Amino acid sequence: MSRIERGDLKEEQIPNPHWDSKACQACHIGNPDDLKFRKSDLNELCNSCHDVTSVATYIHAVGMKPPPSFEQRMPAEFKKSVERSGGVVSCTTCHDMTAQCLADRADERGLNPRFFRGGPYVSRTDLCFNCHEKENYERFNPHDQITDEGVLDGQRCFVCHSATPDRKRAKGPNDVQFQVVENLSQLCTGCHPWRMHPGGSWARFASRSKGVGPNHLVVPTPAVKKRIENIEAGGEEILPLDPITGTITCATCHNPHERGVQFLHKADVGADGIRRLRRDFMEICVTCHDK
Repeated sequence: MSRIERGDLKEEQIPNPHWDSKACQACHIGNPDDLKFRKSDLNELCNSCHDVTSVATYIHAVGMKPPPSFEQRMPAEFKKSVERSGGVVSCTTCHDMTAQCLADRADERGLNPRFFRGGPYVSRTDLCFNCHEKENYERFNPHDQITDEGVLDGQRCFVCHSATPDRKRAKGPNDVQFQVVENLSQLCTGCHPWRMHPGGSWARFASRSKGVGPNHLVVPTPAVKKRIENIEAGGEEILPLDPITGTITCATCHNPHERGVQFLHKADVGADGIRRLRRDFMEICVTCHDK
């Protein structure tokens, strides 16, 4: 029974041997000129500290032989790591242990703290595409609603709508049906993490701040609502509110549709703009607020 299992040592008290030039004995036995791994199975050695359930947290399993297509795509250093592990994927396939052991590579820690092989990477998933084909893992984007042939992909409508909208007759949210009611912004926050914006966290330091960022997902004041109505009546865009609650939603400022999906020109404005804003980036705020 280990000291942790006995309760003599808490997990947070275990020193981290990574990037520590004096911690070789955590993984090795022998003298510096003849170091050997404490365990012949490298995965088992890593699991001395890292729980095997971490495979669920960090995505990848180990112990399988890469298919030929993967082996052909792998950079040479990945292939060598697989060979060293007996022809199967191991923890060291993706983690270059020598990066954090050798003194002349110590300066890599800041850019590649988890010593990803071939790193540092701009995105962690870039590591994955050393073996996997990126095209097979592209994230589904419900906003790509027009195909390369210029035809509407009607199936994508059902991500947000419960019935196919009548594109020729729909003039706003009152003319279509949604998958949710009374809080249309839930259609957005299911994929996009909600942040108090615009303004972000810095807004809490404003002179009249109450400690939180601005929350725009509220019922507009009568004055603001009147300004929105005037803009829609005389301008070139619409600024739709929630049809049931009358609150401002994400789609009040951002157009969730791709250009060409909606037949009404006002509803199409902003579809290909910066952040899909319905008005120019410098104008969207003064749509409702005084300068």
